[in-house]
Amino acid sequence: MTDTEVPLTPAVTFAGIVAVWILAAVGAVVVLAAVAPEDRFGGLCLSLAVCAIAAFCVQLATRRRDGFVSRVVASFVGSVVITAIAGIVVAATL
Repeated sequence: MTDTEVPLTPAVTFAGIVAVWILAAVGAVVVLAAVAPEDRFGGLCLSLAVCAIAAFCVQLATRRRDGFVSRVVASFVGSVVITAIAGIVVAATL
């Protein structure tokens, strides 16, 4: 660790992960509210793709190598779970 590196606290690490989860929840709500019923699964896929890119961007912004893969996986798995719940809601309403 160099003099300019600030170690990440668990709260900072968790905040980056939760930010992506919130993005997934907002994306799911927007898709459920604003997209036509026959296009909702495609909208959820697009929302999940945006969350995947956001997960990489948020974790790259921390500029820390230690635990990078674990943080990205935690961000993305949470996004997949949230999107899956929204997909179940879409399937139940068809």
